[in-house]
Amino acid sequence: MKRTRAQKVLAAVFALVLTSASAQSQDALRPALLDLPLSARFAGSAESMGAPLQSTLGDVLMQPALLDTSHAGQLHLGYMDYFSGTAQAAAIYARRPEGRKWVWHTGLRNLGFGEFTGRDPAGVETGSFSASDVAWVSGAAIPLDSNLTVGTSLWLGQSVLADRRSAFGQLDLGATYLRQGRQLRIAALWRPWGGMTNAGGTTSSARFEGDLRLSMSKGFANAPFTLTATYDELQTWDLAPDGLYDDTIDPLTGDTIANGTWAFGDRLLRHLAIGAELDLGDGLRFRFGYHHRRRQELRLANAPGTAGFAWGLDLNVRRFQVAIARNTYHTAGASTHLALRTRLTDR
Repeated sequence: MKRTRAQKVLAAVFALVLTSASAQSQDALRPALLDLPLSARFAGSAESMGAPLQSTLGDVLMQPALLDTSHAGQLHLGYMDYFSGTAQAAAIYARRPEGRKWVWHTGLRNLGFGEFTGRDPAGVETGSFSASDVAWVSGAAIPLDSNLTVGTSLWLGQSVLADRRSAFGQLDLGATYLRQGRQLRIAALWRPWGGMTNAGGTTSSARFEGDLRLSMSKGFANAPFTLTATYDELQTWDLAPDGLYDDTIDPLTGDTIANGTWAFGDRLLRHLAIGAELDLGDGLRFRFGYHHRRRQELRLANAPGTAGFAWGLDLNVRRFQVAIARNTYHTAGASTHLALRTRLTDR
């Protein structure tokens, strides 16, 4: 059977993904700006909505292949109040060149950590300083056929901590496969390249570890809800801290206390975020989600609270679409996500 052009491209993409996932890479932390979700829809699903059936412009910050012609001419504004003076904001605009199938987007994203008090080795105050990440992002998406779309985004930015500045960059590659009739979408996001270097040249450059995630959404013809799931960080199987599954020794009796955790199941679930979206009619949608790894790592043993859970709401207000979300990262409080989008031009 002769394969179509779209099938050949999809096969090539997955071959590259598998090659990247098996390649050895250096472990370097990304700036928080590149990992914290700004899309209120993405945050309200506990980051499980990586392949929504109906995408919005803000979603392309996490998956560039979700950009399509319906977003052309739109402006997206986003804000996140994270915790203790930390806040994030973004603005993104999309446009489609006349007579072209592809769509491009560009925008800015900023994460501020607030003001801090500096002290010398003797403990004497030296004044206040700030810390922040800022990045410019731009990319494009093109449909290869009625089902398959590929996209890419390039991030360039800097991290500032007092008088220290570091430059960073990252490339995102995405692909989505949508079967509208079956209400099914599958998406893959691959971060094959990224790194950071100190602008002053006092430290060596470092590369970010490659990242690969798969997402899926499934709707139903006779039910007003959609199920979502994302399986992230496929390049690393064991995300648990060292020694988590080890047996312990009772300090009084010297007896061995067996660890009752099912290690395989816990390792498997630490990659998984799941959620659901309810269509309440008249442009009103409610969603909620659960992120297993976040709950296991950030909950308190004696007061787990709602760490790892999230909820969100979408509604239409005249010419504007508003999204609100609350995402609990820790028991000290939940982050608040707000997004506003509107159409500025026809394309």
